[in-house]
Amino acid sequence: MAQEKSASQRPRKMSRIPKDYKVEKRPLLRPPITSQYANASTSKIVYVSTKTPFMSAVKRVQKLLAQAEKRLAQSAADQVSKRPKYSHVNDEISDIERIASTMASQKDEQDEIVLKGTGKAIAKAMSLALWFQQRVEYNVRIETGTVGAIDDIIPPEGEDEHMQDEGEDIPESRIRYASTIQIFVSAAA
Repeated sequence: MAQEKSASQRPRKMSRIPKDYKVEKRPLLRPPITSQYANASTSKIVYVSTKTPFMSAVKRVQKLLAQAEKRLAQSAADQVSKRPKYSHVNDEISDIERIASTMASQKDEQDEIVLKGTGKAIAKAMSLALWFQQRVEYNVRIETGTVGAIDDIIPPEGEDEHMQDEGEDIPESRIRYASTIQIFVSAAA
């Protein structure tokens, strides 16, 4: 059951601006995209737009998940290499597999790839979530929210500051709110 927000918590409606003024939308603020080779503590984000090719986004997520598995195997191999040498290569390989499986089970949270979509791109992000959810080898978790974006209000050219419409105070910028969705995809245990 949806709960109603109180009037103070809801975003206020944006005030109307005169017809001759223009609104210029700024791009949404977001952190820089991290490298796919960065450590597991940094979240890997794939931004989805309406023009993002569907299978390209799928392949990008699969590649990032494969990199996470490689990092896990590499750290297990590093632990084995610090031990005394084995008489057989098969013993070393089985030990690496055993350590990698225990490390994966001890992890509190698995490496998650985050798909983010805002506005019209929510539909494409949801179709990507559905694609991953239909496969057994992936776990999918979805969160929704809103994000604030800044719009600049540009006065018409040639208008003097003294000739404002009947003394109205028109702001230089305003905040609008856009819906957003975050889809967390991880490899199934």
